Amino acid sequence: MRQVLLRASRVVNRDIVDGLRARGYSKLRSTHTTLLSNVDLAGTSVTVAAQRAGITKQAMGRLAAELEAAGYIAIRSDPKDGRASILRFTVSGRRLMQHSFELMAALERSYASKVGSRRFKTTMKGLATIVAALERT
Repeated sequence: MRQVLLRASRVVNRDIVDGLRARGYSKLRSTHTTLLSNVDLAGTSVTVAAQRAGITKQAMGRLAAELEAAGYIAIRSDPKDGRASILRFTVSGRRLMQHSFELMAALERSYASKVGSRRFKTTMKGLATIVAALERT
């Protein structure tokens, strides 16, 4: 099961990144999805984004610096805690996220057409149930 899930995740990330690059986001790398998928549109602390991704704050900080240099993320001090940093999407970053949502919807339709709509929905529902159960433990 582990290998199938990891491979599926890699395929989805590859397809999203390839699609975004085709839309002009040439500075985007597949590792950047680790940050992009763990930052809320309203902003998220580096610590929380790292916890969500299961990586160190230092690793998340490096990804944030790369995405800030590319113009997709702004790193600001947390007004509530000067030691913490908040990650927020820039205008370009919000555009990138909108394009990624559109691409994901198209990919879901494509994947469903390959395996059948009912099978795809059943698989997604099963995975969501597993994730929800595991996140509670």
